[in-house]
Amino acid sequence: MRKTKEQKITAVLAAGCGLLLLLIFIVNLFHYNYQMNADIASEAILGEVIWKSKQLIPDTWYPSTEVRVISVPNVAALFYGLTGSMTLSAGLACCVMTLLIFLAILYFAKSVGMGKNIGLMMGALCLIIPTELIILEVLYLFAGYYAVHAVILFITLAMYASFLNERRVGYCAIIGILAAFLLGLQGARGILVIYGPLFGVELIRNIYFVCRKCKRKHFDFYISLWTLSLLIANYIGTRFPFSVKQGFSRNIRKGLQKLFTVVIPDMGRAIGFESADLPGKICLGVLLLLTVYLLFYILRLMWKREKIDPIYWVWMVMCASPVLTALIVAFTTVESTDRYYFILLFLLVFSAVIIWKNGKRVVKNVIGGIAIFLTVSNLIRVYLPILKSAEPPATEEYQVTIFLKERGLSTAYATFENANTMTVLSDGIIHVYPVATVEKMDICKWLTSTDGYCPNIPFESSTAYIITDREKEYFSIFLNEKSRKLKEAGKIGKYTIYVSDYNYSNLGIN
Repeated sequence: MRKTKEQKITAVLAAGCGLLLLLIFIVNLFHYNYQMNADIASEAILGEVIWKSKQLIPDTWYPSTEVRVISVPNVAALFYGLTGSMTLSAGLACCVMTLLIFLAILYFAKSVGMGKNIGLMMGALCLIIPTELIILEVLYLFAGYYAVHAVILFITLAMYASFLNERRVGYCAIIGILAAFLLGLQGARGILVIYGPLFGVELIRNIYFVCRKCKRKHFDFYISLWTLSLLIANYIGTRFPFSVKQGFSRNIRKGLQKLFTVVIPDMGRAIGFESADLPGKICLGVLLLLTVYLLFYILRLMWKREKIDPIYWVWMVMCASPVLTALIVAFTTVESTDRYYFILLFLLVFSAVIIWKNGKRVVKNVIGGIAIFLTVSNLIRVYLPILKSAEPPATEEYQVTIFLKERGLSTAYATFENANTMTVLSDGIIHVYPVATVEKMDICKWLTSTDGYCPNIPFESSTAYIITDREKEYFSIFLNEKSRKLKEAGKIGKYTIYVSDYNYSNLGIN
């Protein structure tokens, strides 16, 4: 009878996970433009550029703070070759990344010693708990900026847990080192999110051996060596010439002020406190309290110098990740944003399932109730508006692309916040390239390709220039020089469209 009951629970949880995955897939495939902006659009455009250039890291592309090597655009490039559609290929890539995150979570749950049902519960909660679109964009929807970081985080921690449980280092350690190197090629976030916290916790684990007066085994030495190798491999990746180096300076004097006035509020928004209603805030608050309780429980074990199970060492790595990020952002000049603290959501879920696994019936009922409420609430508040929306949305930006399409114009220029957005809203039929200044029409060296500017495209070609009302004062400088060769073709909302038989863009070399 019990076996039949557990099988039913497994079936229900598996069906729930399947429905959540299907929901995310539907949004990515059929509502990709729901909240289109320049940053999201850049990921889709890069997918096209990678495919057409046949280069993993295109020579013509100006990256942002991270190079894309094993991310959504790289996967999107493969789908672009099959579909020829920017939006569909990027949506499919986000679906693949979401599925990889989910499978990595199941692998992680198994490695830390959880049963199948608890693993499915953790997977479902990780899929549903983000309430902020900015966090959903980081992981599952539209862009998946840090989706690969989440995948590698869970796989790395799963390996760490397996090595601690099995008391040996397996051959899969080599895969972890390779993944660390590849992630390092993209930028320094791997050190911040995964490898720095992992190595730090491993150091604490070794110090704890000394405090308990326990003799280290040979496999403990190998585990420590592996975590150090991950850190070194990731750092080496960041030193390659094409890797983006992020400059910053210290902010010691105002660090505490920034921590409490900027960083902690951003962490709260990442969890979802700002957008959630009162019952949702209570549920998230309970999950946060469970996390704090687990922290003090582990500290109590340390104080008493008792043995700490591998699952708690893994939990400490996940806990250290957002804490380390918060401190670095607070005490440097790096600008804080909600998306930097996405690991907090995984931490809340991991804490809840650990306590649910070991808790009594009342505790399990409370956590189960929170899971059900958040699922229903987020479906109604987050996903239902997306599913009801038109695709693409009837924005002024989309109307501009229709205007250009009707007049047979396929090349245009605008400032960054509008250019890439319009390109993707037209699904690449119209290419609107970003310019740094409308008075010079010079290339914007941020998330764009040099392919779209003279002399890389013909000077004598029909071209549109899209200017907002706010930019007209600056555009008048350009217009005065080219007044006989440009004419106003139309106005849509805040946008005025000028056309010319000549392309006056430039790479800004001279």
